[in-house]
Amino acid sequence: MDTLTGKVAIVTGGASGIGQAVAEVFAAADLAGLVIADVDGAAGTAAEIKSRFATDAIGITTDISDSAQVGAMVDGAVRRFDRIDILVNNAGIAPMVEWDDVTEENWRQVLEVNLNGAFYCILAVLPTMRRQQAGRIVNISSVGAFVGSVTAHPAYGVSKAGMIAMTKSLAKTYAHEGILVNAIAPGSFDTPLARSFGEEWVQRYADMSPLGRQGTPRELADAVFYLVSDRSTYVTGATLHVNGGSLLV
Repeated sequence: MDTLTGKVAIVTGGASGIGQAVAEVFAAADLAGLVIADVDGAAGTAAEIKSRFATDAIGITTDISDSAQVGAMVDGAVRRFDRIDILVNNAGIAPMVEWDDVTEENWRQVLEVNLNGAFYCILAVLPTMRRQQAGRIVNISSVGAFVGSVTAHPAYGVSKAGMIAMTKSLAKTYAHEGILVNAIAPGSFDTPLARSFGEEWVQRYADMSPLGRQGTPRELADAVFYLVSDRSTYVTGATLHVNGGSLLV
């Protein structure tokens, strides 16, 4: 198995669902240091991972829509581990809001967390990655970036499309400094967030895929691992579609 020996990673939204699966896959690959950044449950998830794997994991409660909190989180990671090799921008929200109920306030809330939050995290880790002349950034976008929001707020798809454009710009700018930036556009996965939409929508999600089911968080985590491993040293600026065939591009 490929390893992440000696590497340090930050996973936002890492306390549950896809983020937790990513953190566990990283920890199983001999990751040296792991930061779980989440608004809730970060410390508990970090402690559980630390008890199961030979990884120094810490949890830092972080609202990524607050740039000051993001800065403090990244500063804490650097103080603890003296490096940052991997950033996975996974944290996000997907409130169920129809167009008729869209307001300036709830529109801004989705963009502030999903798009600006990823931007704040990237800004905060770039100085360390540039000093190292190496780094991997993976932005968790969505099939919604290509088809528009399916169930969630219309701004959800907009925010996820913005992540892809940001990925491309960063990849072009920092490739010569050894920093590879990619995105993943998941279809529907069996997570607490997806289940919050209700059983009817869960079944619809499964029916959209030729495989006839939702993905598991581990299946997406394995795709993230590919993009941060030594198997993807010639991949940057790409968007990896992991959707069970629900969107063929």
